Amino acid sequence: MESKKLSLNLVTYNGEKYLPFLAASLKKQTFQDFDLKIIDNGSSDKTLDFLAQFFPENKPISYKKNLGFSKAHNLLIAWTKEPYLLILNQDVILNPDYLEKAVNFLDEHPDASGVMGKILKWDFTSFNEASARQAKNKLTNIVDSLGIKIYKNHRATDIGQGEKDDHKNNEPEEIFGLSGAASFFRKNDLEKIKITLGQGNGEKHEYFDEDFFAYKEDVDLAYRLRLAGLKTFLLPKIIAYHGRSIGHFEKNAKQERTIRPSAVKIYSYRNHLFILVKNEFLKNKLKYFCPIFWYEFKKFAYVLIFERSTLKSLPMFFKDYGKMKQKRQFIIKNIRKIKADELAKWYE
Repeated sequence: MESKKLSLNLVTYNGEKYLPFLAASLKKQTFQDFDLKIIDNGSSDKTLDFLAQFFPENKPISYKKNLGFSKAHNLLIAWTKEPYLLILNQDVILNPDYLEKAVNFLDEHPDASGVMGKILKWDFTSFNEASARQAKNKLTNIVDSLGIKIYKNHRATDIGQGEKDDHKNNEPEEIFGLSGAASFFRKNDLEKIKITLGQGNGEKHEYFDEDFFAYKEDVDLAYRLRLAGLKTFLLPKIIAYHGRSIGHFEKNAKQERTIRPSAVKIYSYRNHLFILVKNEFLKNKLKYFCPIFWYEFKKFAYVLIFERSTLKSLPMFFKDYGKMKQKRQFIIKNIRKIKADELAKWYE
């Protein structure tokens, strides 16, 4: 079988309403030298029927239960033999040149370990979901993500989210990390930053941290790429659209949190703490102690008063604290190639 240049790694979960639009955008790609690999995480809708109809040559691996974003994508990455791979969400639409221009950039810039395009908001809720296949998309000029930014208080956000796309900068730009919605990676560089635990038959390799299950696993991966001295870039001239199932565009932070499902808030809170334990230098924790402490104090106070269900994340965090410390030691010994100040420059 002729080898491909790119692997499209897609994890589905009850994505029937999104997949017709993703499939149509893949068929229109000007670059077709790719292999589509699919894992279904126990969908209970007609996702599998749709995949069988529209991708008959790409039979999905179907699991009865939800493995989580991280474990499912780890399986796909491990199976990938192609030099490049795209971590692909089911709720995205890609412009026709999305694959071609990203692959060309990776070909021409061997120092780029990963790239993403400009991701704008796909307003999926603006039309009748009951007849989604006949409905018209509303593709907006509102930014979903221009990459991941880390502040001095170590809060991670999607750059530009909720802002109007002003087209001011269309040149490639190095960024701290890539959003998990539609980002490309070099397979060889992901091998450099995977975490290996156990020995012999019990040895386990993780590209995304499987203890995260879901949410902020892209931030954690971004840290490890940075710690290894690897670079990631935003390519603003290529565009995708992301139809998030939860709202992230409300200007009022409290209002935005009220519409998030409880599980999202629990995993996000816990995984943020995991990231601090695993990835940050002690020197940087001390340097930014005041902004980190104030941010964590305010967040804890809010959760304690308005969102007590999110407190479930704390016993979950302490339960796996020892495992995070073990992973931290692996990162220090096997992955970390840079100094604390080189990481801190991304917070300024």
